[in-house]
Amino acid sequence: MSSPSPDRRSCLLGPLSLAGLLVFVSMATICAQWCFSRTADDADWERAAAAAVEIAEPTDAIRVHPAWLETPLPHLQPVGNLLHRQQFPLLEELRGIDRFLILSESRLSDDAVERLPFDATAEEIHSFDTVDLLEVTVPETMRVTSDFTDLLGDATVSYIDSDGDVDDCRRRPGDAGEWRCDGGRNAGTIRPTLLEVEHEPRRCIQAYPPSDDRFLSIEMTVDDPADILRIRAGLDNRAARIYRGDDVEYRLYVDDELVADERIDGHTSKWTPHDVPTGESDGAPVAVRLEVESVTPDPHHRRFCFNGWSLTAGQVQNSNR
Repeated sequence: MSSPSPDRRSCLLGPLSLAGLLVFVSMATICAQWCFSRTADDADWERAAAAAVEIAEPTDAIRVHPAWLETPLPHLQPVGNLLHRQQFPLLEELRGIDRFLILSESRLSDDAVERLPFDATAEEIHSFDTVDLLEVTVPETMRVTSDFTDLLGDATVSYIDSDGDVDDCRRRPGDAGEWRCDGGRNAGTIRPTLLEVEHEPRRCIQAYPPSDDRFLSIEMTVDDPADILRIRAGLDNRAARIYRGDDVEYRLYVDDELVADERIDGHTSKWTPHDVPTGESDGAPVAVRLEVESVTPDPHHRRFCFNGWSLTAGQVQNSNR
């Protein structure tokens, strides 16, 4: 069998050389990403975590940057209830937080502070060689003190059918913030919870829609409202991945005025905001009612939840998310 001619060999070497170059570049890129992503030393993470545990207060939130990193987590177990795992926190998710303690790779410290939803500066930087512990105080004007989960105990919760017949739900004994609704194939519990919505953990009110041509109604009163009532709602990620799941509809009323009527795609997880001006109420209580229902008689794992916050105009204007 004769060997390829010189011209034939040159035709073969061109594509082979290009393929080899692409493989080399790809391997170099992977190596660089791997090496540079592991520049922080495990011992430095442990020291920084120990310092955070020592100075942490109940009104602090502890963040790790990058958010996917798990190295310091075992050393933060004594203050695990303070962990704040959102990659890009929203303004209203600062509820109850006076200060952030951020553990970050030193080379990423600036990016770690920029992830916060306000113009932030680290007042204190504790350096542990390859890891920094940053102290960032939430400005008084940007603090969020409450949300709808605080109002659930005094709410009115019921199932209502197409004929207008009302089936009141009942509070769970010993727990003023949890309701139980009876009847139908998907009897539900309405309560504060933590669900992953739009790929972030969200504190919200679990409000699964009922079956059998009914809708869930939740009425609550916001005392002394600020300038803007921000309400978010959506399906959690697990519900959006269920093949049999169908769409969910919800309606939002403020002082009996319809301010939102939205149909959520059954395979989409979004944390949709609705901002309702309430400044003209001059501090008078505002009535809020949310109605949620499935578009099918038998909703399958429609993990719907919502929450709301009373915000000042300054908070909304000065936040970057």
